Amino acid sequence: MRAQAPKGDLIYIATLDNTIVAALRLHPVNDCYLLRSMCVHADKRHQGTGTALLVYLQDKLTNLVCYSFPYSHLVNFYSRANFISCDPETAPRAISDKFNRYLGNGKKICLMKHQP
Repeated sequence: MRAQAPKGDLIYIATLDNTIVAALRLHPVNDCYLLRSMCVHADKRHQGTGTALLVYLQDKLTNLVCYSFPYSHLVNFYSRANFISCDPETAPRAISDKFNRYLGNGKKICLMKHQP
């Protein structure tokens, strides 16, 4: 399978034996980023693969303002990667508008912001 990310997105992958086992992208939204599309291969979930990818990103995230819209059941996972829940009213309008649109579509998500 081949995919193409939008221009400006930062893509990070985790590999094992030259096979991609996890990936995520940081999508620019004005002066900040939105962590989107984090995916871990089903066979590698609950084994630390996603955590390792987020640990790897910590230095890079320190220099960025980064938000995420994780599913509600993943709040603890993202909290361990220095993301904290935040009020949409405190987020930039482009982020809060996108978040509220997803909520309006019935997504069970929350808004989180990375804290270096």
